[in-house]
Amino acid sequence: MTKVKSNGIVKIILKKDLKAGDIILEMKGIYKQFPNCLAVENVDFSMHKGEIVAIIGPSGSGKSTLLRGINGLEKITEGELDLYGTTGMVFQHFNLFPHMTCLKNITYAPMKVKSVNKKSAEDKAMSLLELVGLKDKADVFPGQISGGQKQRIAIARALAMEPDLMLFDEPTSALDPEITGEVLGVMRKLAEGHSSMIIVTHEMNFAKEVADRVVFMDGGKIIEEGTPKQIFEDPKSDRLKEFLKTVY
Repeated sequence: MTKVKSNGIVKIILKKDLKAGDIILEMKGIYKQFPNCLAVENVDFSMHKGEIVAIIGPSGSGKSTLLRGINGLEKITEGELDLYGTTGMVFQHFNLFPHMTCLKNITYAPMKVKSVNKKSAEDKAMSLLELVGLKDKADVFPGQISGGQKQRIAIARALAMEPDLMLFDEPTSALDPEITGEVLGVMRKLAEGHSSMIIVTHEMNFAKEVADRVVFMDGGKIIEEGTPKQIFEDPKSDRLKEFLKTVY
């Protein structure tokens, strides 16, 4: 197996005057090498503020690794990544603090990291709980609510830090089909509010409905990208055609 030398560069450039349509993320020649595999290979990708990008593809195609590279959970091996702002991340398995109430889960980071005072943090948290339809769960612990509710709390927690770019890593994959709609409904609200989002998802209909652009990955590479109409109704590559036959 060819080894990629480690010389990746990540720059986080904080800009307060980003406008809709401005570049918010740019990746050039991105590689991620693990000891036993090359997970991401020579990926070029950029997106604009206010854009919603869905990343689809089979398991093991590098989707989640690429996403985790954007927010620094995985250090890129080679390439250049420029991020104009901050990110918030929603994971597959919620990752809520079990010993904290839903309200405290949301207020903890703003108070600890951004030194927001308690009243302001709680006021913001209550407005976010209302956004995700869980205002009545403020004083409840994560162990007392459903998976769909936990994921909605996780979304509120990420939004509390007011990120410029929201990253969703298969946010419904750990949920029963009956409650998947709860989470997708919240994400639709964010889309309607023109949030900048990258969504790794296996929900093809949701990607078609919400995304401005769809990226198809396989074998660590971007094979094809385009509008939802282009990807789902007029795929060009044989690999994408094959993939869509099995999932859509």
